[in-house]
Amino acid sequence: MQKNKIVLSIVILLVVAGAIWLASMEQKSKGPEEEEQEEVQEIFSLSAVVQSVDTENNVLVVKPAKEEREIRVSVAETTKLIKLEFPFDLANPPADATFTPTQTEIELSDFEVGDNIFIKAKDNIAGKNEFSNVDFIHILP
Repeated sequence: MQKNKIVLSIVILLVVAGAIWLASMEQKSKGPEEEEQEEVQEIFSLSAVVQSVDTENNVLVVKPAKEEREIRVSVAETTKLIKLEFPFDLANPPADATFTPTQTEIELSDFEVGDNIFIKAKDNIAGKNEFSNVDFIHILP
């Protein structure tokens, strides 16, 4: 009887240890791709290049840096449009120059195809091909 209890205890211990080992191996076998998919991605800004300007519909079509897709950005009246410029020629800066750009408010019609821009949205834009509710858009120097 004593022998049966010892054997039964060893069997139960081995089953529990095996289950723990299998669970740990399953967790280790998860690749980084699976773990990244579980994370919720939030993006509120974007660097891009202007592809087209539609002043009649207040829309910029932009291509994000290092991506092939295009994104349609609706510009509202409350969106701040600003052109950043250095107060000197970057190829020939004066010795005492500071690198603080001047900010000039502009209109949508001032944007040109090929402009490098920075967009700050108020909502999460991750994975979207079209968005609005934009806080500001800067044309970069």
